[in-house]
Amino acid sequence: MPFRSESPKRLQPARAAAAAHAFNRQATTRWCLSGIVVAALAACGTGKEEEPGGTARVASSACSTAPALFTGTVWKSIEQACTSCHMAGGLGNGSGLVFAGGSDLLANYNTLRDYALAKPTTLLSKTVGEPNHGGGKPFVDTSSTRYKELEQLIPQMTAQSCATAGTGTGTGTAGAAGAGGFWKGVQFASDANVLAKAAVLFSGRNPTSAEATAVNQGGDAALRQTIRGYMQGAAFDRFLEDVGDTHFLTPGAIVRGTGGYSATDWPSAGAVLGANGVTQEPQAVRTRFDAAVRREGTELMKYIVKNDRPYTEMVTASYTLTNGVMARFLNATVQGSFINADDDTEWRPATLPEQRLGGAREHAGVLSTQSWLSRFPTTDTNRNRHRVNVLMKQFLATDATALAMRPAETTQTFRVPTVENPACSACHTTIDPMAAGFQNWNEANRFLPNRTNTGVDHALPASYRSNNYPKDAANMAYFKVGDNWFRDSHAPGYGGTAMPGGFTGNKTALQFLGQQVAMDPRFALGAVHFWYEGLFGRDPLKQPQDSTSPQYAAQLAAYNAQNDEFKAIAARFATNQGRGAYNVKDLLVDLMLSQSTRAERVNDPAAQGGARAGELADIGSMSMLSPAALNRKLMGVVGLGWADFNNPYTGFALNYGDFDGVGRTKRAQSHTMMQTITVDRMVAVRSCTFAQNDFNKPVTDRLLFPVVAMADTPATAAGVANITANVRHLHKWLWKEDLPETDAEVQRTLKLFTDTWADRAAAPARPVNCAFNQNNDPNYTGRAWAAVLAYMLGDVKFLYE
Repeated sequence: MPFRSESPKRLQPARAAAAAHAFNRQATTRWCLSGIVVAALAACGTGKEEEPGGTARVASSACSTAPALFTGTVWKSIEQACTSCHMAGGLGNGSGLVFAGGSDLLANYNTLRDYALAKPTTLLSKTVGEPNHGGGKPFVDTSSTRYKELEQLIPQMTAQSCATAGTGTGTGTAGAAGAGGFWKGVQFASDANVLAKAAVLFSGRNPTSAEATAVNQGGDAALRQTIRGYMQGAAFDRFLEDVGDTHFLTPGAIVRGTGGYSATDWPSAGAVLGANGVTQEPQAVRTRFDAAVRREGTELMKYIVKNDRPYTEMVTASYTLTNGVMARFLNATVQGSFINADDDTEWRPATLPEQRLGGAREHAGVLSTQSWLSRFPTTDTNRNRHRVNVLMKQFLATDATALAMRPAETTQTFRVPTVENPACSACHTTIDPMAAGFQNWNEANRFLPNRTNTGVDHALPASYRSNNYPKDAANMAYFKVGDNWFRDSHAPGYGGTAMPGGFTGNKTALQFLGQQVAMDPRFALGAVHFWYEGLFGRDPLKQPQDSTSPQYAAQLAAYNAQNDEFKAIAARFATNQGRGAYNVKDLLVDLMLSQSTRAERVNDPAAQGGARAGELADIGSMSMLSPAALNRKLMGVVGLGWADFNNPYTGFALNYGDFDGVGRTKRAQSHTMMQTITVDRMVAVRSCTFAQNDFNKPVTDRLLFPVVAMADTPATAAGVANITANVRHLHKWLWKEDLPETDAEVQRTLKLFTDTWADRAAAPARPVNCAFNQNNDPNYTGRAWAAVLAYMLGDVKFLYE
């Protein structure tokens, strides 16, 4: 969520002071898609059949009026049959026809007119399914009323004379302080603050003085280079792992049992899979193997990103990643040699064999990994549609379920509704051919587990092959010996491209699907959405659907502004910026410097009310750090972490982040009582240790107290001066606020220190859980500074980035 007025309340100084006197206080307390995902969608295509999308529309003209035929009838037909897919983020987003949707009739008229001026014949033919319209036949045939009305409208549109217009969308300059248009009245973060934010997210630390100076002197080029330089090392590794866990939910992957690896298929792994008659490895080895299998997909992603390989390999790579224990039990062919095969953090590219059938296993990036397949399962009746939905959301910026609508009740019956009923077939024509890409894995994630008497391997379920399964119109069985896809479904393919092998099967079907996805115009935008959520913990804005809502216009304006910028970033991502096309590090830099990210607050009073306030409601990119990210920040900025956050998926860390990738699959983005309790405990039990650890360092090495000594007290003018200077340092170091000593925030923090110190005589007589005591802190300054740290580390300005 953005950092707005509803963000967590700040820890009050008085409460922090109380915490300083009682550090022994222990805080106590502590629609899953599994059936058929899409029953029917309104006419939807894949976005591959026409010119690529993702670029700004150049209008041939801008008309201020629309013909009555359009406003009275044609638009109603189009809105009902086409806009659920032909809109930004829809299945037809990659086509050359993308509507704004809703009540903006004039904008949608100009969109339709521009297309009609360029391709009048195509416009008509697509409505009746030709040529190769992925959305089926929304207007049924050329004799329908809707078709005839559009046919009548086209010459009216092409004959209309309107004023010449410029580009329909603009990309803007990221971070421009004087940006106009949608961004007018918005204050953007300075280069220094953007640098500090990137340093924490990617490196878990604050920028060095040398880095800050370089950016200050070198401008945008130096800022980009410095941010990119943070993308290395252990902290960046952990950042990538967090992103992988967020999207792929790998901690919950099934490794053994139904849905996991089968000892029948992997005899080399029998000793860790519980095979009968095989001596089992010790539990520690089996645990290591399980952990490795779960990490496979994320490690592949890390390898691609860290080595500047094209992101398309996420769905096309003909290899995977293995560590020593995984390679050993799966008989992997590893590129090169492990430095230490017992080091489970060392991963190398490899290919896996198909032990039961012979030859090599089919690899298609993350899609063919055991962890991905098991986290996004299928059933006999779902037929991989759920997997297609997840695939489209993760890699094509398309949420099919958001477009779902069941057809109206009808008295007509269909033998196979997904094929024969136009209301169903429209979108199943798109989804089901793609689902055939997973045809070689059955519902238990086994690769081609069945073999016919004629030696044909397939993964079709027994229920479909049964004599009891419904027959076709000729009363013949759908299943034919030699098939590997359902004949009561649409033929395997992708948009207008048929999959080699058709119903009889293709042993590289998933590679075909992955290659088609990588070539889809939506793929680049899918990466922008994927990494935006990975960076900031929230989904991109969604196009509003209810045009009758009072907030519709404002929400649409916000969505369009963000979507236009994301499309511009996607276009750059798909080009070679010096390190090859589809480079994720370049994309991360672009996201960090985007206007959506740099927008801090609305500073124009005229924009703080009415409709304009609704448009800017999402301004403010601050997001709550996950337990792992917060612990990295603590270690890099404070000097020590918190052991309770070492494993982010258990104990206090699990309560704080509300995510484990198993049953809790959406990271927390707002503070509830549970988050507050966790933070209270952290500052209560760690603030004294944080302060003592920093004071024990040489002055030149201190992170928190570089300009103050333990002997400095409020009793002397020199002591007050040093304490004030260090309070200013903490505001800049912990909160990114470079404030004068007269600032109210600085004075508030200074008063917390002096009040705590002055209250030392009233401190509890009982022992407290603090690293400081009368023996090592006779002046009570260490405990006073601990109170200040408890206050500042428990504030949203530290907990959010």
